[in-house]
Parts: sequence; C-alpha cells; structure tokens
Amino acid sequence: MPHLVMEYTGNLSIDVQPTLLRLNQALVASGHFEENAIKARAVRLQNYLVGTDTQAQRGFVALRLAILTGRSLEDKKQISDLLGAAMRQDLALPADTQVQITVEVADMQRESYYKVSLP
Repeated sequence: MPHLVMEYTGNLSIDVQPTLLRLNQALVASGHFEENAIKARAVRLQNYLVGTDTQAQRGFVALRLAILTGRSLEDKKQISDLLGAAMRQDLALPADTQVQITVEVADMQRESYYKVSLP
C-alpha cells in the first residue's frame, strides 16, 4: 500500500522510470506513506479513444492511487494535487495533441487487505 497505476495513451512519449520515481517521491513528500510501501507501475495503452472524433489528436494520462481507508477528503485532495503536479513536471507533450491528465484516489478496504513482506 499504496498502489499507483499510471495508464497513458500510446501516442505519448513518456520516460516511464523517471516519471514513476517522481510520482513516488511526491507520495513520500505528502507525509502519508512509507517509501518502501509504494508500488507503482505504468501501462501504455495501444487501444484507446478520447471522445468521438476519430481524427482528433488526443491522448491522456490517468493516475489511479489505491490507498487504505481512513484518510480524510482533504488528505486525498492534497495527495491528488501532488500527483497531478508531479505528472505535469517535465512532461514533454506533442504540440498538436490535446492531452488530459486525471488523478483518482480510491479507497481499499483495510479489513480485507492482505500484505506480507518476504526477505
């Protein structure tokens, strides 16, 4: 915990490892998470459509952070804002492409979550 998934459209060139590191650093900076508890991954989407105009140059980056229940809406908003700012930092976007960046913070049920750390 937490689990961060970055999905992005295949028409965007994102240097994934530095981006994931920057996002993880933002989560640590929030003060809510231990550094070694953050699990981040990226998924490049080859099949996608934004809207209905199939000729439009559009793309998106969607961040979804799943965290254990118990944080306030204010805390979740702070975390969402930090991730959004970190995602925009040094993001090189095609000049002719409209890109949407979204961040969702979702609760995982603490009572049913299982975790074990092995050596």
